[in-house]
Amino acid sequence: MAQSIPGFSTQKFDLFSAFGRVLVGAVAIILGFQILIRFTYRFVPSPGLARLARSLDRPIRRHFLNAQVLARRVGIRRGMRVLDVGPGDGSVTLALAREVGAEGRVEAVALDGELLQGAREMLDRNRVENASVVGGTGLHLPFADESFDAICVVSLIGRVRDVRQALSELFRVVRPAGRVSFSDVVSDPAYVRQNSVVRWAESAGLESIERFGDSVAYTANFRKPVRLPGAKQNSGRDVQ
Repeated sequence: MAQSIPGFSTQKFDLFSAFGRVLVGAVAIILGFQILIRFTYRFVPSPGLARLARSLDRPIRRHFLNAQVLARRVGIRRGMRVLDVGPGDGSVTLALAREVGAEGRVEAVALDGELLQGAREMLDRNRVENASVVGGTGLHLPFADESFDAICVVSLIGRVRDVRQALSELFRVVRPAGRVSFSDVVSDPAYVRQNSVVRWAESAGLESIERFGDSVAYTANFRKPVRLPGAKQNSGRDVQ
């Protein structure tokens, strides 16, 4: 005859089991919905679908790839000049601006007009004076050659029409020995796997130095090689 365990309630166990099944089912539905949106967005990147995708992406990104953690992963220091490409709602730009301090500067490029305005409003609300945001496509950056100590790229590669050109521009504006950091999270509708980003970045002439995270959310850091006297610098033209 089976003996009952003191303090153990079969009714409570059944309740927790039911709750667990509901939770797993809810997560499965959300993930399935996100996969559907991601697939549709690839072929029909409409503004309405983009807003819906961002609303689903935001809580997951905040948990797995929040702006403060991301900014620290880039490996920047006070006084640096940093480029932020794909700044989203401005939270990453804000975090980077705090990392470089008043002696540093952050320039951000937003690929979406709505996000551009939102990022500017966030910087204004927080009274940030060492950062600014401009619009762009990521294919032609309005900055001089070798003008940044580091570049932070967030969920960009899956959104540009020409990956080779985008990487070439990043390579052009970062200084020799400067860092180029790529981050992405699986909930983003234009998510690109880390292995693909590593392959493209290395083909563009960047050197891999460190990685953080996993397949859900990652950061992959690279460095632009120091130019040797008389050596021809790779400018990202070999990306396949």
